[in-house]
Parts: sequence; structure tokens; C-alpha cells
Amino acid sequence: MVISMKKRIYFTDFTYNTGILSSDYMPLGCGYVAAYAKSLYNDEFDIKLFKYHQEFLDEAKSNPPDIFASSCYVWNKNLTLTVMKTIKEKYPNCVTVLGGAAFPLDEKRQKLFLLQNPQVDFLIHYDGEISFANFLKEYIKSSADNIKSKGVAIDGCVYLDKKNNIIIGKLTKRLKDLDVFPSPYLMGLFDKFLEEGKFSPMIQTTRGCPFRCAYCWASNEENRHNIGFFSFKRVEQELNYIIGFVKRKNIFDLTVADSNFGLYEKDKKIIDLFHDLQQKFNYPALLYVNFGQGNRDKIVKNTAHLKGITHCFSTQSTDSKVLENIKRANVNFEELSKYIKAVHKQGKTAITEIITGLPYETRQSHMQTLKDLLDCGFDFIDPFTLMLLDGIALNTEEAHNKYKYDIRYRLIPRNFGKINDEYTFETEQVVVGTNTYNIDDYIYFRSFHGLLRFLVNNDIYRELLQYVKQSKVHLLDWLKFIFDDLKNKPSKAAKHFKEYTDEACSELWDSTEELKRFYSKEENYNKLITGELGENLMQKYTIRASSVYFNDYLDYFFAITNTYLSKKYPKKKRDIENELDCIKQFISAKIADVFTISQIQKIKVFKTDYDILKWISDSFAKPISAYKLKTSREVISQLSDERFGLITDIFKRYNAKEGNLHGLYKAAAVIYINNYFRKPSYANENQLTGAKK
Repeated sequence: MVISMKKRIYFTDFTYNTGILSSDYMPLGCGYVAAYAKSLYNDEFDIKLFKYHQEFLDEAKSNPPDIFASSCYVWNKNLTLTVMKTIKEKYPNCVTVLGGAAFPLDEKRQKLFLLQNPQVDFLIHYDGEISFANFLKEYIKSSADNIKSKGVAIDGCVYLDKKNNIIIGKLTKRLKDLDVFPSPYLMGLFDKFLEEGKFSPMIQTTRGCPFRCAYCWASNEENRHNIGFFSFKRVEQELNYIIGFVKRKNIFDLTVADSNFGLYEKDKKIIDLFHDLQQKFNYPALLYVNFGQGNRDKIVKNTAHLKGITHCFSTQSTDSKVLENIKRANVNFEELSKYIKAVHKQGKTAITEIITGLPYETRQSHMQTLKDLLDCGFDFIDPFTLMLLDGIALNTEEAHNKYKYDIRYRLIPRNFGKINDEYTFETEQVVVGTNTYNIDDYIYFRSFHGLLRFLVNNDIYRELLQYVKQSKVHLLDWLKFIFDDLKNKPSKAAKHFKEYTDEACSELWDSTEELKRFYSKEENYNKLITGELGENLMQKYTIRASSVYFNDYLDYFFAITNTYLSKKYPKKKRDIENELDCIKQFISAKIADVFTISQIQKIKVFKTDYDILKWISDSFAKPISAYKLKTSREVISQLSDERFGLITDIFKRYNAKEGNLHGLYKAAAVIYINNYFRKPSYANENQLTGAKK
């Protein structure tokens, strides 16, 4: 029997798994570091990767690690630090190394972080491959204890020596040619995660971001000035490797981890590769990509043949003063509208992201932003609250003094659990007020954004929105009317909406300690388990509004729209009622009873007095009244086998069960509602036989 004398390195990128995975992505960051370390020092070390903390702790009992190296992000920071503390207590000679984006980049805060977290021996700056290899080189020559005793500066590493002096090595420069780092896929390091079938494959083709957005970690100086690339051959090899697991494990999605995919000429070839895979393997059925701020016309053109993508044109705000202070260019509305029209012509969805709480934002400027973006024709407007992350320009001492932030804390959805009977929670630091924007403004828009998400986003009510616009009513005026009605008049929909607004108010805490005390109470922790508390509110209530509350909201939105338009056009009252009824039936047939999960209704049938499919295919060029039929037609809305299979795989991946939509709340974070829609056609043009109402 040969006993291995190799030392053990355990790499981790922990995810909570309390009922459902909180982060269902491949551990790409630490995977790259592990693969490079293995290529250099395979004779010296046994290397393993972990996503689950309990699996890691169980392995450590029988085979304690010599080095515990972890990727650390805002969604797993406390979990990682707690596990490191446990390991240090049981195995004090284990060396702990932390990398990622969840610790500060300035010297003052780094020292404070290390003093407050003595379980962390070494921090790694930015990209980890070369820096960690530098650490291993010194570790092999001498023990970590000797490194600290001598105060050896290691390029890319930060630590406290024996006298608590901070030792900071030189920054390692990012390589232009990233193929130097072996692929964790091709080395088989990710096989166990692919075999499990619960994790979304993730690849990277480019590192770095040339833009200066003050709210984003990727925009710091080191990332901006150094851009690196993986070759097309490398990307192709990784995708072909992933394909070997796709059908066997029902893997349907792919994430590209680039900050600005499509920005570079080489991306066109990769886009064509995605298309070839979709043609041959129907993979990826869903493709998640952050498209770049530049070259948008080329991106829209180059991706025309791709399935399963949406185009995100992030704006954050349309106010020039706000944009100036977050280092973003002013919005060119003419160009933006042109891109959105091109996306719509391809039958795809255009979304944008906005952030509340930005410097110099006001209630008026944010409302104007909503108006501007609705005018541009976006299908989705995704609202976010400003988070003060480590390493961003808006989270410096200077920025705090200048903008007078009112800061609160929220539980990061689904990121909680127990480690050795100790409760662990991940929190986000959010801005609910500045010197131009207060907590009342935050609460107002948190509520208003809920209505925006239910009614404007997700494409459910797309035809209703187009009808309202054709009635020469601005969508924002219509939304304000509905918002006031929901807040002030009783109805079933108003009752459901109040559940959302009440929870939106109650999720804020003055301190992380307060938050932890509340959720550590058994009755409150159990509510986190069931999803009654602690979910992403937009995702949670979007799913509810699309499923258990769907008929109540559907009836309400059409009734209130009928009231609104009939007052504006009293002579057209009967026509408005008939036209709205047609659109209502069409929308109901899209998605009603899809979320029954165990018995998905594949088919819905209704009769219409308007050629609604022609109205839609004509891109709503004329009022629906121009499409009045001489005789009624029957419309069959149905899920294709391909779409039905995708929905089934989604339910399976996120463990969605009858009467418990907990898993779909998570799915809503990455899988847009329009992926669940039935496709309509007229009965006599449909090949379906035996269709019944």
C-alpha cells in the first residue's frame, strides 16, 4: 500500500443549500486557480474542489486540508469566514487563503479586515492564478509560519506578519493571453458538478472591463487597464466538453462570465459557435450574457440567429448629473430606440437596468428615468438598489462624506444556513437615502417598481401595454393611476400588492446585528426555510402574480384599464370593453395554469372577434379595431415539446413542487417568465388534433 505524501489543497466556492441552492453556478474563479496550481505543482499537492460546506467539513474530518483556499463574494462571505474559523479551531496548522471580491482593496481596510478575521492567513489581490502560485512557491520553500515570521512580501498577496504589520506584495499583472491557465473543465475538475446536473455551466472568454462605472467592482483601476483573452480554440474545447454532459444531465443553460461580451471582434466567431451548438444539440437553450456598452449595433446584428438570449442595455439613470457622478456616458435616446427596434424585429426581448440611491438622484429624476425608458420601448426595466460593495468608487470614505448615505441592511435572498448549530446570514449594505433622496423616496419606488415588475416586465401584459399606448395614453400616467388605486382602494389585487409593499418595508435593518438577532429566532428562521421571509421580493411576487394570484391580477388590470380608458373615451366604451376582452383572453391563454407543475396544461383554446395574431405580427402598427373579423376564429395556445421540456427541466433543476413555488422564486432570478409562454396559432392553421377547450 502506497501512502501519498502530498499535501492537500481544498478549494471552495461555497453556496448555501438550505432548501435550495443559492448560487447554482460552476466555481469558475477558484476552478481556474486550482487548475493552474495543479499544472504547476501536481507532484506536491492533492487538489479538490467543493461547493457545499458540509461536504467540505465531512472530508476535512478524515483528511484535513493543509491549505484551505476559498473564493469569497458578497453572497458567501460570512459562510466562508465561519467555515474557516471552524477549520482553524480544529486544525490550527491549516493555512487559509481568501480571494474574490468580498474584501476591501485599500490598505487601511484590508488591515482592519485581517485583524477582525484572524482565521484568514492570506488575501489574494484580483486575479488569483499567478498570485496563488507565488504563494505556493514560497510555501514549498518555507512554512506559512516562517513566511509570516520573516515578513516575506509575496506578489499578489496581503497578510499580517507576527507583529500585525500588514505586508503587501506587488500587484501581479493580468496576462493578455489567458490560455496559459489550464481549463478546469478539460482537466476534469468540474466533472462532479456537471454530473450533479444542478449547476449552470459558466465559461469566460475575456477578463477585464474598460469602463469606469463607479458602482461596479469590475471598473476599478486594475481591471480597467488590463484586458486578457482566452483563445477561440480554448472556448470551443470547453463547450464541446460541456456538450458531453448536456443531454445526459438535462443541462439547458450556459452563462458567459465576461463583463462586456460582444465588445470585441473575436466575439463574433464565438457567437457563431453558440449558434452551431444550438442547431446541433439545442444547447444552450438559454444563454446568459452581459453584452458590452459599446458596439451595440454590431452585437444586435451578430446575435440575430441566436436563440434563448435577451439584450440588456443598462442605463442606471437618464439624468446627466447622476450619470456624470457614476462615470457613465449620457444616454443617446435616438440610438437606444434604434437598437431596441432592431431587437424587437428579431423577436427578442430588450431589457434595461436602473439603480435607485445613486448620487444626485431625486424622486423627480428617477421618475423621469422611468418615463424616458418606457418611451424607448424597453420590454423589461429591472430596478436595483445601490449596494455598497468593497472595492467600488462609491464606497470610499470620500464618497460617504460627499453624498451623506443613509445606509440599511438587507438579507441577501436565500443566503442563510446553519454551521455546527450556528446561524449564518449574508447581508447587503444598501443606500436608501442620500443628500438628494430620502427613505420615503426609497419606499415609494420600492413599491412602484413592484407594479412595474408585475405589469410592464416579463411580457405577460405586452399586448395590453401596446393597446394602452395606441390609445394615446402614456404608460407612466396609466401606471401612476393604477398605483394610486392599488394603494387606496380595496380589491383582491390590492390585498396581494399590500403583501409585497409590507414586506418591502420590513426587510430593512439598521445593523447586521439586528438582522441576525431577528432571523436567529427559531420561528423566524423557519419562515426563511419556507420562503415566507428572506426571498428576493421582486422574484417572489412576480411568480405569485403569474401563478396563484394570476386571475385576480388579470381581472383587476383589465377592469382598471377599462375604467381609465372609458373615462377618456366615453363614446368608445363598448368597443373598448370588447377589445380589452379579446386581449385578456389572449394573455390568459399565454400562461394561466402553466405553474401547476405536476400537471402543466399544455393547451388553452379561446375564440376571438379580432385578428389578434395579425395585430401582433404587424408589430401593433395599427389599432386593434382595424383587425375586426367578420366571423370569430378559434385560437389554440400550446406549449411545444421543446418548450415543455425546458419548463420541466427548470422545475426539476430548482426543485419546484406543487403548492410550493419556493424553487421558482430562485428560477425567476435567471429565467424570464416569457420562457414559460404558450405559442398561439389559429385552429385551422394548426397541426394539433383533438385540441379541446
